[in-house]
Amino acid sequence: MSVIDWKQRGVARYEPGDRAALETFQRAQFGADALQLAPDHFHWLFEEPPEREHEGPQLWLCKRNGAVVGQQGGIPFALKVGERTRRGSWAIDLMVAPEWRLRGVGPALSETHAGATDLAVSLSMTEAAYKSYKRAGWLDLGNIPTYLRVIDPQRCLRVSPYGGGLARLVATVGKPALASVSLGYGLSARMLGAKLVEIGSFDYRVDDLWESASLQHPVIARRDWAFLNWRFDSTPTGGRHRRFYVMRGETVLAYVVLRVDQWKGEPVGVVCDYLARPGWLMSTFSLMTELARREGMVALMCRTLNAHAARPLSMMGFLCLKNGLRTPTRMMVRPALDQPELAGSTGDPKNWFVTAADSDMGFRSIGE
Repeated sequence: MSVIDWKQRGVARYEPGDRAALETFQRAQFGADALQLAPDHFHWLFEEPPEREHEGPQLWLCKRNGAVVGQQGGIPFALKVGERTRRGSWAIDLMVAPEWRLRGVGPALSETHAGATDLAVSLSMTEAAYKSYKRAGWLDLGNIPTYLRVIDPQRCLRVSPYGGGLARLVATVGKPALASVSLGYGLSARMLGAKLVEIGSFDYRVDDLWESASLQHPVIARRDWAFLNWRFDSTPTGGRHRRFYVMRGETVLAYVVLRVDQWKGEPVGVVCDYLARPGWLMSTFSLMTELARREGMVALMCRTLNAHAARPLSMMGFLCLKNGLRTPTRMMVRPALDQPELAGSTGDPKNWFVTAADSDMGFRSIGE
């Protein structure tokens, strides 16, 4: 169906005059305290991304008799696929009013969004959105695993949503053994000349890091200075993030963005984003694990899809939770109809590098 056909069905890009009707819809569907209703968040998310479009915010609305009955948001980003850069968009906040579901509104919104970019990508979607995308022919890439490194077994077990085998495993390994592993890899990192440096904000040096680190990842969203400044330094919630460089001399070997969340009263370190030069991922995570131990966190966790990370993280004692902490984090992609060649490379999860900094996965803490 063409863009004109979708417009005839009431789907169009958001305009400033739609604000009041949109807020009424979002308040009813997301709740009065929803993040979507915060003006500063809306401005940052839709009007300030580095890859923003001249046509306006990537937010499409379906209206009936002047009222908004559905919405589909998108976050535009630059996607490195092999040696080329493509236009990508994270699909977010697909929502349709209950009385308009199963009446073509959801597919109309998602198809309009997908048609505006080379590759649409959805992470951590609802069950309803998953079924809708599946029917529309999106490629299912499975789940993004969560890697959990227990720091203090007894405190962690008191708040863990898991029992059975995981509880017995953590209890068997015990705190002394986990601490020894952490200290051992941390010592190795320092012997290699690596040190962890906390910074106030990102700077031009991450551009050189991006150029070096991105070569090892076939499919990855651009993580240069412009993106990191927008995603973590300029966001209204930037104060929740701690930023680190892993340095050797004057060279930035890696960066890490850490957030400390409260899970049932206990502090848990959440690695929201990271990127390391080839060969420096293990040193990076060992230094972060040591930091978490020194600062009394019960665990360190990271949601990431990265073929280069699974073995090193396992060696350092990270548990791979394929279905996440509570619910699976699904990933689906939809190449544009005129970009069928993207299905091969982007349809293989082993090619992707993904973290909670992508899409809207990291907008909320683990306790929310």
